[in-house]
Amino acid sequence: MNTKNKSTKLPLNIRLLLGVFAIPSLFLAYMVGTMALEGDYQGIDYFEWIYSLLGFVAIYIAISGKRVF
Repeated sequence: MNTKNKSTKLPLNIRLLLGVFAIPSLFLAYMVGTMALEGDYQGIDYFEWIYSLLGFVAIYIAISGKRVF
């Protein structure tokens, strides 16, 4: 009873919504990147690293349309 179809992509409206919600995490990723380049690693929490990485994953899913689950 396999109901999943891996070849289907996410609908466009879901992909757009996911992309819009990922924008703040990309801003955070930019801030984390600039702080890391300046050498201020102690000012960056683990939550900020994870949240910014999840933003990149969300943008990848929004662009490619691949289903994660």
